[in-house]
Formats: sequence, structure tokens, C-alpha cells
Amino acid sequence: MKRPMVIRSSLQGLALLLAFCGTCAAFPVRAAEPCPAVEGQFSGANATFKSGQELPREGIFSLVLQPGETVDYLAGSQRAKGDAGYGGVITLRKLWTGRYRLFLSNPAELELIQNYSSLSLGECRGEQASYVVSIGEGTVVLQVRGASVAVIDIAFLKI
Repeated sequence: MKRPMVIRSSLQGLALLLAFCGTCAAFPVRAAEPCPAVEGQFSGANATFKSGQELPREGIFSLVLQPGETVDYLAGSQRAKGDAGYGGVITLRKLWTGRYRLFLSNPAELELIQNYSSLSLGECRGEQASYVVSIGEGTVVLQVRGASVAVIDIAFLKI
């Protein structure tokens, strides 16, 4: 009769749990982890959208930003004016439930809102500023603030 494996320390148990659950949603992405690979990059021409427009789904695109003080950002169920730098708001329709990777061509503050709640972004290691987020099915509002450029490339891709 075989005996069950006994884990002798809680650290070994935690290491074993993390090894088997590396992609579990219960564990947030840590800054030290590499970003998951996705197909896509900032090469060639991207579709260009203005702040306030809607996209049908995820993808790689350019967003024309406005001076921050002219942008109306969603804050809960209210709207609030922006501040310094450039910013913009864009709505992504028809996203499927899952994990997505976002990366930007230039540094900026980024916020994703779904159902009037801010989504938790996990930073990950990559060539550009990169984030991983879990999203439920539906519409997401993407808000960019504090950019130093008037046009920013954004990759919003399903993992």
C-alpha cells in the first residue's frame, strides 16, 4: 500500500500550490513576472481613434489624445475633468471574459472601468509599460492620463 505524499513545511506547500496554480485568478500578477506572450506589435499603420470614440473589440490602435484639462473622465457614475499632460477616453465594446495584456508606446497613467468600477491592473515586465487584467464579458472604458505625447499607441490583446 502506497502512503500519501506528506509535505513537511508550509513553505514547500506554498511552493507546490504556486507551481500548480501559476495562472489562477486568485493570485495577482506581480511586477517581477514576465508578461505573457501575445501576437501583435507597434509596427506599420494602426487604426487611429479620437478620444470619446468606441471600438468594436480589442486590438492594436492609436489614440489621439487631448490636453488633459479638456478631457471628461469617468469617476464612478460621475464625470470629472482631467489635469496636466494629455489624456483620452475610449470605449471597447463586446469584450469576452478572460485575461488581456495591455501595453503602451509611451508612459501614461492607465485606468480600465467596467460597470462603473475600476479594474485591477497588474504590472508585468516587458519592453513597454505592460499590464495584465482580467475582464468580464461586456463593455470596458479605457482612460489614459498624464501622457507627454498627443498620440499614443495601445495594444489591448486577449491572452
